[in-house]
Amino acid sequence: MEYTPLEVIGRGSFGQIRKVQREDGTILVRKEISYKAMNQKERTQLIAEFRILKALDHPNIVKYLHHEHVPETHEVHLYMEYCDGGDLASFIRELQQEQAHLPEREIWLVFTQLVLALYRCHYNTVAPASTETGEPPSTIPQSFVLHRDIKPENVFISDSVIKLGDFGLAKLLDRENPLANTYVGTPYYMSPEVLADQPSTPASDIWSLGCVMYELCALQPPFRAKSHLQLSQRIREGKFAPIPDIYSSTLSKLINALLTVTPSSRPTCATLLKLDVIRVYRHELEVLARERALERREAQLAAEKRTFKERIEREVLAMYQDELAAAIDAEVERRMKLARATPEERVRGPRSLENRRALDELNTSWDTKY
Repeated sequence: MEYTPLEVIGRGSFGQIRKVQREDGTILVRKEISYKAMNQKERTQLIAEFRILKALDHPNIVKYLHHEHVPETHEVHLYMEYCDGGDLASFIRELQQEQAHLPEREIWLVFTQLVLALYRCHYNTVAPASTETGEPPSTIPQSFVLHRDIKPENVFISDSVIKLGDFGLAKLLDRENPLANTYVGTPYYMSPEVLADQPSTPASDIWSLGCVMYELCALQPPFRAKSHLQLSQRIREGKFAPIPDIYSSTLSKLINALLTVTPSSRPTCATLLKLDVIRVYRHELEVLARERALERREAQLAAEKRTFKERIEREVLAMYQDELAAAIDAEVERRMKLARATPEERVRGPRSLENRRALDELNTSWDTKY
């Protein structure tokens, strides 16, 4: 498969992110990762990211397509779906510039989709539909994923669908190693336990999710400071200003629950999906998803109809090609005769001239006989 490189849309410590166009016209994102300067731990993390992305197939997670090794440049190219709506960080900056706030309904829709994405990571399965009943897995699954770097820059928008992406700091865990001890992530969205050098758990992702939701409401992170030490202290204390009073107390209480300092007191994804307000928005999202699927199917059928029509037209044209060529030759011959005719013949026309000659021949034959 051939790809046409387009503009660079991001850079990191080990490479850059570029838009590319596949030979069929599809726009994708290519992470061009150089492993030449990586140590063994970093290369292992890179391989782990591929494993994680390949396993995570969900509508609210940026889709991994494939990767390829480019030995001559010591690079690995990772191909993923392109999210045309940008990321939440850019969206929040636009709101700041416009001095506007996001409607509460939109915030709930973003939150619901992120919870569904995290459920897929934390439980290693897709959440049951909003109309289904039943409990989530009661034990830790055989393997699950911690994202560990949830922030507005890693939440993307594609055709009005929210997608969690950039699993570069994620860690695939199993029952034998259920906790992650590595200190990673962005300080503004880092949980108190991680700052205290304690193991990460799914509750750490929930804290980061709470920070993102707070920022969607207040247009700034819940914890800010001029120094890393001061920021760490404020996060450990878990004290932050309330969200703007244009939002409901339900939304405010939810964010407070997500930003609870004690990890075990934070709600899980399964608990969040049981909330009545989340059920309502899940149902709305499921209806929207069905409508989009129907629109895509109708567009596909229209495209197939156009293709079928074009094929039939080509076949019909081929069938009558010989007849068309003969008709064209006859018309050319007729016009050539007309061009060679005398002025009298042009006035009378070729057919009138032929009729007159036939009549003269008939009169001559009559005179000879009688």
